[in-house]
Amino acid sequence: MLKVMLKNSISALLLCSVLNADKVQLSTDNMGDFLIAPLYIAKGDICSEVKIFNTNETSSILAKVAFREHISSHEVDFPIFLSPGDVWVGKVCQTESGSVCLTSTDDSNHPSAMQTLKYGQNLKSHSSDATYRHADMSKGYVEIEGKSYAIQEFQKENIDFTKGYIEVFPIAQFYEGTTKKVNKNILVERWDSLERGDLSIKNLSKYGVDSKSLSGLVSFETSNQETSSIPMTAFKGAHDVQLTGSAISYNSDASTEILLGKNKKIAILKLLQKGNVSFTYNDAGVDQYIHILFPFSHKEKQTRRYKLIIRDLEENKYTMIFSPIPKMSNEISMFCIEDLVSLTRDTIKFNEGMIQIKEITNNDTVQLGKNKIASILPTLSRIKTIGNKSMVINTIYIPVK
Repeated sequence: MLKVMLKNSISALLLCSVLNADKVQLSTDNMGDFLIAPLYIAKGDICSEVKIFNTNETSSILAKVAFREHISSHEVDFPIFLSPGDVWVGKVCQTESGSVCLTSTDDSNHPSAMQTLKYGQNLKSHSSDATYRHADMSKGYVEIEGKSYAIQEFQKENIDFTKGYIEVFPIAQFYEGTTKKVNKNILVERWDSLERGDLSIKNLSKYGVDSKSLSGLVSFETSNQETSSIPMTAFKGAHDVQLTGSAISYNSDASTEILLGKNKKIAILKLLQKGNVSFTYNDAGVDQYIHILFPFSHKEKQTRRYKLIIRDLEENKYTMIFSPIPKMSNEISMFCIEDLVSLTRDTIKFNEGMIQIKEITNNDTVQLGKNKIASILPTLSRIKTIGNKSMVINTIYIPVK
């Protein structure tokens, strides 16, 4: 995503206290200290309810949540304040006017955002406005990633929050020594103290956020009825630098490289560096979709090359090589399985079978670089229209290697 570059170096903006350096690992129990939800949908009748759990029953957790849209990762981010065993809940839906809004009545939100979130925050408008927080209007341009963009040019960038993904960044942990609820104003005051650079706050953990403190879930809904859900992907060992200052500010972008550190970001990308996806389908792929998240790409019109193989039950196969293809040009790429099966021109023979997307390689300098195997989080969904309502029947992670 195009990011507003802060004028000074990271070291000038932050006060850091280095903690014990843990090795980043993919969690096997859905609990960790950094979370990624690979997909949310807020389009038509489909809404997504998001839940973020503090699974630590004796510590409070401060975290930053980032909703990122699927084209080039434009974001809306905000802090949450979780007591021991607390849960934050929010919902994203598309309104009749076509806007995508986040609503939440949770007391874990920042007091300044309570009223806005109660009635709904327009994600696109908020993201567009946030882009200009550091813009030099007098000069008529903004500086982003070291390049200058005319303001009228930048305003035309594509932003589409009807689909996207979510990141939950650890900020701080406080040992409470009790399972009782902590007054949220106290947690907000602690956040403000960290933002001022104060590391002497009572109960502040010197060892970062515990690796089993966060868990999350995205539930897809139609007419307020849950139809499917998928857990967030969790990572352990992602938090070993206590950040303070501008990096955690309510007004600062949720930069992965700053909030987790460059080394942690690279480690996560390496854990997700899986170039091959394999999954089964039936009914000639009708109502079946694969979504592939390419996290930390942050660029519009990125391209990738790959090989597509479709096999029927008798191991007949149909192979195509794409290099590149527009359907893999966004941070989340979606494939309609029915469209893929139709490429074989024999939907009877290929009514059911297996599809392999192999050797997914970046053509651009995103993630770990050009010509490197892509880092991916793929999901398979069945999205069906019944009557005049669309709903997500199921969503699952699919195997990668």
